[in-house]
Amino acid sequence: MARCPNCGRKTRGNYCQWCNYPILRRGPARRRKAEEQAKKEAELAAKEKTKREAEEAKKAKEAELVAKEKTKREAEEAKGTEEQAKKEAKLAAREKAKREAEEQAKKKAELAAREKAKKEAKEEAKQIKECLKQVENICEELRAGKVGTDKALQRLSDISERIAK
Repeated sequence: MARCPNCGRKTRGNYCQWCNYPILRRGPARRRKAEEQAKKEAELAAKEKTKREAEEAKKAKEAELVAKEKTKREAEEAKGTEEQAKKEAKLAAREKAKREAEEQAKKKAELAAREKAKKEAKEEAKQIKECLKQVENICEELRAGKVGTDKALQRLSDISERIAK
């Protein structure tokens, strides 16, 4: 068993089983060869490590780009959703205003119709009162003997025709 020149532990084989340092035995030529071999292996390991780190950095960068794209898409979707909500709100407001305007127009029309009906009823009542006064006058004239029966009947029929219209 040989001792490792790096860590000082006893080990077997051409490399230390503890720290993987090459064990240099036999003559100086083999030592140089082993040192060169160890140096090459260390360089290869360093290259592989660098390559792995570069690949990991590349993957991290790609993941970052994907995340940015996703965030951008989500922001655009949110903006689209917000615009859609604004459009729907405007449409709802227009419909509400239209309904309110229709209701107001309907109320005004109903109020106008009531006013017109009241006016017509007052006018009709006024005409009926006038006709009633005329009928009373004809009756008084008939009792007083100022008017004949035929003439009184003629005037009463005229009054009834006016009422029928």
